[in-house]
Amino acid sequence: MKEETIDGKKKITLDDIDEAIIKMLQADAKTSYRVIKEELKISIGTIHNRISKLEESKVIEGYTLKLNNEILGYKLTFLIRINIDGKHTPEILEEITKKPEVCSVFHTTGEQSAALICRFKEAQDVHNFIRDLNEKEYILKTNSNMVLKEYKNSSIILS
Repeated sequence: MKEETIDGKKKITLDDIDEAIIKMLQADAKTSYRVIKEELKISIGTIHNRISKLEESKVIEGYTLKLNNEILGYKLTFLIRINIDGKHTPEILEEITKKPEVCSVFHTTGEQSAALICRFKEAQDVHNFIRDLNEKEYILKTNSNMVLKEYKNSSIILS
């Protein structure tokens, strides 16, 4: 990994070993150093140092768990786009991030101010959530779409 500052912004360039480690961890965050060692033919000390540097530089921000939402009863996924009175966008989006149904919040360009990805157990839960959004003072309009089928849901960027 090479770190440099360009125009006051930190830029990180990954080498082949860093990319290979990241790919393996993206596939399974629980991959052991031993498995990485066997696959990449490098020492466990090197792996430990590289992962530590990737974490310190915030390339790796954490490790997460992927859940099967349907098995847990979250049968409904919605993409909800919202128009917010511009000067209130940050405070509204911060408030929305605290709602447990909300999986992702994106501040966007274009007609809508933001897009949300939300998961619900029942249709009534969707109804209540959207009604609550529309009742907020600075939310001007919502537009929602039910996801029929999920083809990809990942933050994987190196493949």
